[in-house]
Amino acid sequence: MIASDVIGRVHDHQLIKKEDYHAREGDLCYGCGLLLDKSSSVYHCTHLGTNDEEYNCAKFFLHKACAHLPTMLKHPNHHHRLTLSHRPLFFKDKCNVCGIKLTGFTYYCRSCKDEFQICVTCVIPIKTIDIRPPYHPHKLSFLANGQATFRCDACHEVDTDFSYMCNTCSFWIHLKCSNLARSLVSDIYHKHPLRLAYSLPEIYRRFQQSCRICNEVLQDPSDWIYYCQDCRFFAHIKCATSPPPYYFQEDSVHKSLSDLVHLPLPDDESLLRHCIQKGSFSWWKDAALTPPDHINHWSHQHPLSLKNPSVVGTTSEEEILPICNGCTESITIKDGPFYECGECEYILHGYCAHFPKEMSDPGLGRKHVAIQLNVHDIWSCNRCKGFRNGIQMRGRYETSWGKISTVDTNLDSGCAVLPKMITHKAHQHKTRPYGFGLELCNFIESYFTCSACGQNIKQFDASYMCEADRCLTYLHTECALKPLRVTHRWDPHPLHLTTSLEEVTDHPHEFHCEFCSEEIDTNYWFYHCSVCDLSFHLKGCMDLFLYSKVKFGATNIKLDAHHHGLTFVLNKKKGQPCHRCHKDTFRKPVLQCAPCKFVQHAQPELCS
Repeated sequence: MIASDVIGRVHDHQLIKKEDYHAREGDLCYGCGLLLDKSSSVYHCTHLGTNDEEYNCAKFFLHKACAHLPTMLKHPNHHHRLTLSHRPLFFKDKCNVCGIKLTGFTYYCRSCKDEFQICVTCVIPIKTIDIRPPYHPHKLSFLANGQATFRCDACHEVDTDFSYMCNTCSFWIHLKCSNLARSLVSDIYHKHPLRLAYSLPEIYRRFQQSCRICNEVLQDPSDWIYYCQDCRFFAHIKCATSPPPYYFQEDSVHKSLSDLVHLPLPDDESLLRHCIQKGSFSWWKDAALTPPDHINHWSHQHPLSLKNPSVVGTTSEEEILPICNGCTESITIKDGPFYECGECEYILHGYCAHFPKEMSDPGLGRKHVAIQLNVHDIWSCNRCKGFRNGIQMRGRYETSWGKISTVDTNLDSGCAVLPKMITHKAHQHKTRPYGFGLELCNFIESYFTCSACGQNIKQFDASYMCEADRCLTYLHTECALKPLRVTHRWDPHPLHLTTSLEEVTDHPHEFHCEFCSEEIDTNYWFYHCSVCDLSFHLKGCMDLFLYSKVKFGATNIKLDAHHHGLTFVLNKKKGQPCHRCHKDTFRKPVLQCAPCKFVQHAQPELCS
């Protein structure tokens, strides 16, 4: 006899028993939510073969065992009698025993205030129900709770929970894993619906993949995962279906992330200016109040005069903005007053003119002294790895790990004032109310991998890291400082810094670097133009920008090797060998004499 008082409230039509119903793929029992076997004993609606208007009727099935469930029973997991309901009754929608999401029949307690309810499969061992699922080639048999200890082949947990076992091979799976949704929507973890896969698709196995939620490497390609094909987002099934962990941080640093330097900077923003504004350095606040009309700066032999910023920085794209000799950045209206030499082309931002000659950087506290080299002497910043020919902050410190050694550092002024803590668009904790900043530190060992480029972080390199549990985010400072957009002569549009494939829409095929033609590992950052579908590796293939922060144009430079004054330029002509080493100088900084066609590398190391 069917439990008619419950069934009558579930379905409007009469149900017919069929002992040998040939189930279609995806047919589920409404009562327990389990898949129907290809040949099942079921009750189904009399409207089974009707049109789409009766679709709910055509998909309504009940196992014979589920249709004859008692309306009340006593269960060993609870001290009161439980009542059968045709739907979950309480706000909590998971079974109190096995944790499966409740959708169909449930047994609940009328007496308790703790909202106790359990699913049908926790009530009776449904030994008569076997299934032929799409994820396994053999028939699986149901086992009730506690009958055996097993290791689930889907999530790899060892358990004694309700399960399905294969009698032909060693396959064993949780009941809750066998009922996982084919598609999962999780706005917290990912913006697109996630698809269930019974193994990592072959197309993604060329590069090592990690769970984007727990950051652990997907060790076994046969692991079940949820993934997004468009964004190459992968997650363990347990991570994707578990509620997010919320950690409330009391540290005031984490609560005031809006006060930190946010990277990447906007296109027209100077790193030095941005750090000064965020850091509120006293040496600039005091000087900005009443800037003197004339100064004698230690870096230049002539007096410098204060100029109004309105004389530069119009909206014309054709205007060439003056370049500061201190930080080698453009001078615009938003930079405020600047200083200029009346006898030559030497020019300084207001804040560069008042930059202290000796200071300790805010990040690691090392003492640096400002040095002005020759205008054609090019050097590399230890943090951003960019070439400069402006004012250099030179420092030396001794390491205190094990054997003491001396390390020299050369920093441009922007990197010298980098704060201890920053934020980055690529580093977000969606599950944490306050999030986390990235902290500047020295790595004692060199086995950490940069999350941006995939290369090792060298020993004692100053890099940024996140201290959150399981975050595992480490960034070279040079990667953290990569610009949001860059221009390239091979593309008429700006290339965008892509830190996640969520930023690239409608891109079903692989990404290949336009420069080296190799496939790009999209687990790491790269530059991409969606209009032209051009991509470049983050490092090594963007060398055209090596000298983008070098100020060229200095004239009348004297060398013993040539009797005329030379001009410091970036050579854009092919077929001009260096007069010293005879190597090609194309796209290299050179000292040249146009009338004599004399060319020499400006960097002596290029002649070696």
